[in-house]
Amino acid sequence: MPTGGPGLAPARLVEVARQVLPRDTIATCDAGASRLLVVQKWQTYGPREFLTSNVLATMGYAIPGGMAARLAYPGRPVVCFTGDGGFLMAVAELRTAVREQLPMVVVVFDDQEIGLIRVKQEIKGMEPYGIGLGSVDWEKLARGLGADGVTVETEAALADALTAAVASARPTVIGARIDKSGYVAQFNALREL
Repeated sequence: MPTGGPGLAPARLVEVARQVLPRDTIATCDAGASRLLVVQKWQTYGPREFLTSNVLATMGYAIPGGMAARLAYPGRPVVCFTGDGGFLMAVAELRTAVREQLPMVVVVFDDQEIGLIRVKQEIKGMEPYGIGLGSVDWEKLARGLGADGVTVETEAALADALTAAVASARPTVIGARIDKSGYVAQFNALREL
């Protein structure tokens, strides 16, 4: 599926993750532009397999939510979907996951901004303001906290990284460089439902 810009299409990121990860994987999800896609594309097969802060739309929920899921279901894989902004709000929790030996996969939608705020500004005809995060070296950040880390830009690299992360039984950060160009159309489509 072609994208409008460089990087992975966010919707395809979730589809690839669902195809690759075991059926009994528990997913957690932060608030933000990526959440709009995750809730549509992530298929669950039983109760308590998808955890998100629905009413409060809390940024930074995915990692602590993933740790709770891992504690409640120690034999099941856990994937945490988060935007780069949400991850940076909860980065210390990754160190806690390492210390407590809670294997989980943290997939970061790396668009280098607070995407949902940019989308809302764009829909209102505003110039982007206060949303830029800049580039993060996900591999170094993860390693610095004692976790594994990798950056991916293609579907094949994402699939390989997900498979390796589950097999490693360690906290792993996958920084997925994504194409953010489709977020506005996705947001508008949801508003029309």
